[in-house]
Amino acid sequence: MVRYERVLGFLAGPCLLLLALLTMPAVSCAQNANDGFDPNANNPVSALVVQPDGKTLVGGDFTMIDGQTRNHLARLNVDGSLDASFAATDVDSTVDVIAVQADGRIVIGGTFNQVGAYIRHRIARLNADGSVDAAFDPNANSYVYALAQQPDGKLVVGGQFTSLSPNGSGAMTRNNIARLNIDGTIDTAFNPNANAAVDALALQPDGKLLLGGNFTSLSPNGGGAIARNHIARLNTDGNVDTAFDPNASNTVTALALQPDGKLVLGGFFTSLSPNGGATTSRSRIARVNADGSLDTAFNPSANSFVSALALQPDGKLLLGGFFTSFSPNGGAAITRNYVARLNTNGSVDTTFDPNANNAVLALAPQSDGRLLLGGNFTSLSPNGGGTITRNRIARLNADGSVDTTSNPNANGPVYALAMQPDGKLLLGGDFTTLSPNGGSAVTRNHIARLNVDGSLDTAFNPNANDTVYALAIQPDGKILLGGNFTSLSPNGTGAIVRKYIARLNADGSLDTAFNPNANDDVYALALQPDGKLVLGGLFTSLSPNGAGAVTRNSIARLNADGSMDSTFDPNASSYVKSVALQPGGKIVLGGDFTSLSPNGGVAVTRNRIARLNADGGLDTAFDPNANDRVIALAVQPDGKLVVGGQFTSLAPNGGIAVTRNRIARLNADGSLDTAFDPNANETVYALALQPDGKIVLGGDFFSLSPNGGGAVARHYIARLNADDSLDTGFDPNANGINGMGYVKAIALQSDGKVVAGGEFTFMGALPRNYIARFSMPQAALQSIRIVGYTAGGSAIVWTRAGAGPEMSLPPQLLFSLAGSTYGAVGTMQRISNGWRYSGFTPQLNQTFYLRTRGQVSSGQDNGSGGLIESTVQVYLSGNDGIFANGFE
Repeated sequence: MVRYERVLGFLAGPCLLLLALLTMPAVSCAQNANDGFDPNANNPVSALVVQPDGKTLVGGDFTMIDGQTRNHLARLNVDGSLDASFAATDVDSTVDVIAVQADGRIVIGGTFNQVGAYIRHRIARLNADGSVDAAFDPNANSYVYALAQQPDGKLVVGGQFTSLSPNGSGAMTRNNIARLNIDGTIDTAFNPNANAAVDALALQPDGKLLLGGNFTSLSPNGGGAIARNHIARLNTDGNVDTAFDPNASNTVTALALQPDGKLVLGGFFTSLSPNGGATTSRSRIARVNADGSLDTAFNPSANSFVSALALQPDGKLLLGGFFTSFSPNGGAAITRNYVARLNTNGSVDTTFDPNANNAVLALAPQSDGRLLLGGNFTSLSPNGGGTITRNRIARLNADGSVDTTSNPNANGPVYALAMQPDGKLLLGGDFTTLSPNGGSAVTRNHIARLNVDGSLDTAFNPNANDTVYALAIQPDGKILLGGNFTSLSPNGTGAIVRKYIARLNADGSLDTAFNPNANDDVYALALQPDGKLVLGGLFTSLSPNGAGAVTRNSIARLNADGSMDSTFDPNASSYVKSVALQPGGKIVLGGDFTSLSPNGGVAVTRNRIARLNADGGLDTAFDPNANDRVIALAVQPDGKLVVGGQFTSLAPNGGIAVTRNRIARLNADGSLDTAFDPNANETVYALALQPDGKIVLGGDFFSLSPNGGGAVARHYIARLNADDSLDTGFDPNANGINGMGYVKAIALQSDGKVVAGGEFTFMGALPRNYIARFSMPQAALQSIRIVGYTAGGSAIVWTRAGAGPEMSLPPQLLFSLAGSTYGAVGTMQRISNGWRYSGFTPQLNQTFYLRTRGQVSSGQDNGSGGLIESTVQVYLSGNDGIFANGFE
């Protein structure tokens, strides 16, 4: 039996909710070019919890998931496949609620009586691997619907039980709510004594406890009954907080506590009479202030009951239930079938409409901005589009579209990829059409933009007349492109001359004020933090904005307006294929040159790789000396430099030649990192760094022999562990076993997925023409937190780990009061596992927003790159100083 009135419980941090543009090797799962998330449960899903490692715990009434038997409980990898490392522990009836403890153990509640080989009445605790914790047995005599984990390790339990008999002891009366010690025994000092079921729990930062349900009174600790209709707040000792009484007319099944202390409640009610006041209509959803009074400005008005609530970091509210429409503030009804998103003022977010075909019972936001849904639905039809089958569990992108198979299907090679901060993907190359996900061909000449779900962004069509080799995204959203094109015709306008380099506005229209006018191909672009642009290629001069030609051999730097930086002239002897910026302003070049003559000086030998000072002068201490072309560069956070190309040896700083086949790593001074030798058998064209130190590489190689070992087959794409050994669990296998092709561009998404572009037609067993995206069983993890709160200054820490993209330069911290326009606070500094900004002065008793933004570290033969960012909504009160060691 599935109790539809239950709520997905979650434990928010004291004052800060997080957004990560974020998201573990599995025993039986690897990356898959079919990256749609479709676990396919055979019966309703009523509980979802995303673990800190990105895996998802699923509970409900199902007995099959991902095509395998799992009775009422399972764990999924990030890509939606079943986590085989999690014990297949049979639960004999419905799991309605799940909570993860700080130590990784998992508490489940529901209607069950047996878990695996153990008798466990309605509540049990599992070890992190899914095995039963034999020492924990609270033994409730009826159903458990809600759990709330306290910071001290104690656990509050809600449901419709009347007693518990922990660990075989005698029954102790606890009506519908109890608090357990860490070992599962009853906390005898806590006895709120509700007169009917408790369906929802939420813990406040000050330790007070909010509860919703079907009760109408509480009699704490043997005292007299205190009327509380369906919602109440308890002090830490279990006594009723007499100052808080929203007084709902019917059952409250879901609670969501905002950072500013306001509380959103959902359920069956149609009115509230707060604190003895007048009755006010509120249909199934309402928001109350911290004192229990009604927030009169918030009135979404659902037409049927709300069973699940979850807050986004930007303050928007996600809802699931049995509703099919909302009529905010008395306005016209807006259709929203079973799932919706509200703006902070209670109006319907018109951009989000997943359109489920049946009840949504559980919501779990991922740290990368996507949303997991569980319920009794079997399909979704997002934003008026076609119906997509998803049985009882689905994952939505941030815009409400379903996470489906992404197959852009280009008709020619993709050479450049760049991720936008909003998750959209820019691609450049030699294609002229795309046919996303099996649809008809749409003309896109050499440049296109894809939405998060892989569909074509139809509003974006710059229309270049020849190949685009390089892309870069400015912080203001403008897009730089380089290649061998000589004109663009954006969105059907007439052709506008732009020779080899151009800048677009965010909508794809041409930035007419920017015209550097190179005389030959531009292969690489690198955007400096000061807004200047370094470009490399085959050109020998530029004539910016109609001015006379200025000699610049293969490398130049432009000011933000496209004019020439006259102080910068490295003067390479042949073409520059890649450019990488290092912290401190130094610039690394790779290509086919053999000397540079900076600023009119004498030629200095530099074979295929060199480093410049910020002024364009040569860094004379850096001379890796490659024997053939250097194509890809990627700067590690520790200052080391990963180099890919066609070389087979390096002779750093005049030393003897050391064999390094197509990939090497250099120390900060240009000397060889002798411990790193992946040994590719053919060219490496692309490199991408993960925050966990792993390196994804693409090329036309078909094997690697790390550190002198035997050759291991890897067709055109591979991943190295941080110690340079081969990641044996990663093998996308471009173009099957015998097909010819190459991978020339790689982009790591913030959710951990990998996008590859090149000249392949298969990825694994699936047709993928020139571009593919594949899921990963590892999570991309991140968080933003304030550490050491003081009125005079605090530190902001952006922690990043796992999969996803690494930064190439220190990111920026930005600030906003409204969540729209952001101002720069300063540059963050590198720390272990992330970045830190010290000296931030928090705003008290006011909502504000923090944003972190950084350039992605991506080494490709086109020098393309993207941006990622993360945003949090924050509310700090004067009491938050108690969290001296940080909170999140």
